[in-house]
Amino acid sequence: MMRKLLITGFAFLTAIPAFAHTTKFDAGQAATAPPKPVALRLMSDEQFATFLGRLDSELLRSELQLKKMDVKSVSLDLQEKQELGRSYSRCLQSLESTREEIQKLLQKQTLKLDLFLLIDLNELARDLDALDESLMSPAAVSGTSGAQKSMGYARQVLGIDGALATDISTFQHHFIAFTGIVDATLEQPEQDGSQPPTEK
Repeated sequence: MMRKLLITGFAFLTAIPAFAHTTKFDAGQAATAPPKPVALRLMSDEQFATFLGRLDSELLRSELQLKKMDVKSVSLDLQEKQELGRSYSRCLQSLESTREEIQKLLQKQTLKLDLFLLIDLNELARDLDALDESLMSPAAVSGTSGAQKSMGYARQVLGIDGALATDISTFQHHFIAFTGIVDATLEQPEQDGSQPPTEK
């Protein structure tokens, strides 16, 4: 059951990109550039707890930073104001959900909770990206003061999103390394059982 959950979750995460704005490379450059190996690193229990504590602190700062924003004030258009409000609310909800998953993982690390946190982190990244796009939209801005405020908010959201990208990458490497260890542990009894008994 755990293996099916892991495979389904990992397939889901790899199928949906974490960020809508991905860098496009020239086709010739992509063909000639050698692929860079990804260094998978499993954190120790102490390192993992430190990482989670730092991530939680960063997310709390981001949440407080977002709560200071008055995103509805950047536009006079009712529809745009409502859309910005919805996007803003989704970001705050994603931040709270992610912090709840971190608290669960601080109590006990399991593959299931690791997967849930990875899903929440990717969802938060998408929500931040959507809010940033909404703030940068010309239709969402009214007047010079609204444009300045909107650009200032967009820069703050982009800063939060950029810092989160590094944390997601670190956690993804840990998660993949952790799944490899769990998978090897699950396969070990099968291998031992499949070996023919030695003759005495």
